[in-house]
Amino acid sequence: MLRRVSQLPILGVLEQTLKRGWGLCVLTALITASLACGSPKKKVTTEEIREGRDRELYAEGLRAMRKRRYEEGRLLLSTLIGSYDSSPLLPLAKLLIADSFYREGGASSLAQADAEYREWLQFFPQHPLADDVLLKIAQIHVRQIGPANLDNTEARRAERELMRLVREYPQSKLQPQVQEYLKFTREQLGMHSLGVARLYFKQQKYVAVKGRCESIIRNYPDFTYMDEALFLHGVALTHLEDTPEAAKSFARIVREYPNSEWRDKAAEYLERFGVEVPAPAEGAEVRQVVRKTFIKRKFEEIFGPSASVSKEGIILKKDDTVDPEVEELLVNLGVRTDVVTPESTITGQGRQMQTYQQRVNARSDETPRPTAVQTEPAPAPITDPVPRVVKPNKRSKKSKAQPPR
Repeated sequence: MLRRVSQLPILGVLEQTLKRGWGLCVLTALITASLACGSPKKKVTTEEIREGRDRELYAEGLRAMRKRRYEEGRLLLSTLIGSYDSSPLLPLAKLLIADSFYREGGASSLAQADAEYREWLQFFPQHPLADDVLLKIAQIHVRQIGPANLDNTEARRAERELMRLVREYPQSKLQPQVQEYLKFTREQLGMHSLGVARLYFKQQKYVAVKGRCESIIRNYPDFTYMDEALFLHGVALTHLEDTPEAAKSFARIVREYPNSEWRDKAAEYLERFGVEVPAPAEGAEVRQVVRKTFIKRKFEEIFGPSASVSKEGIILKKDDTVDPEVEELLVNLGVRTDVVTPESTITGQGRQMQTYQQRVNARSDETPRPTAVQTEPAPAPITDPVPRVVKPNKRSKKSKAQPPR
């Protein structure tokens, strides 16, 4: 008995030691797992720096991208970025990587493309292609706009990027296309707000109906269901005992939308208020927008609207052809987009960089993008002739030399 009692402290110490040891093992395992599951970093490959190698890498990466070998192309361009940080091809290399993710499509690839384009804008805000990049960011969100009765986050993001393009690049040649996307995006935002207003109207929450309809009237003047929004706004104000403001909404329906299905009911409210029913405004008959058919509306409620958004990149266009403006810039920098040369030189790079700097200065002055720049053709790269390897002909059994006698 005394022997067992004397061993108890020893057993207690061993037990505590084992507990601490297991605790340290578990803690070490958790720290290792957390480090292993950290945010992945971009893989940047470097190589021995050689004169003219940056052009070779870009030409090879471009060729891989044109053949839809995106992983191979990104690896080559990442090598260029990691090894030649002062190369004039750096903006176009990073832009081509972003294009590859956009061309792949899918939610994850589009999210990566969005991050790559935004990072590119942070480094090159005055580049001649900056407005194209900002439009491409907006197109990423336009492509992901869902049904109007669901979340409208993507539509709001698209509208925000489009308005930024309007503010920062007012002289851009892309403004007509921007206005088309704005009209499409605001139509979806208006449909979302109108759907919420209809729901509140059924629940007789007239204060919420008033707020939603006023948002539509103020922010989306070209909304195709503006007459319905005005009618719900007027009825909500009537229940809130704001007759003068309600009469303004009803009068606007009668005056601007004489062919609307809500016109007669709006006129009845005006007569009840003792307000004169106005005559239709001149040309109001043609203002009524033709709405989508019932089948089209139901299809969009299930699958979302269909926007004519281009799925091609900024550099690589349809049929894997290079954008003419980018191709001109590459030629000025001494990059051949048709074939890959075995060796490159930087002869005449000072003159070519001066042409590139002129384009950057044109962007910084907020002038329209210049047309084709008249420059002297870049000298052809000097290459050593590749020796032709001649394989020896295999002799037949009959033509083998006879051994000496």
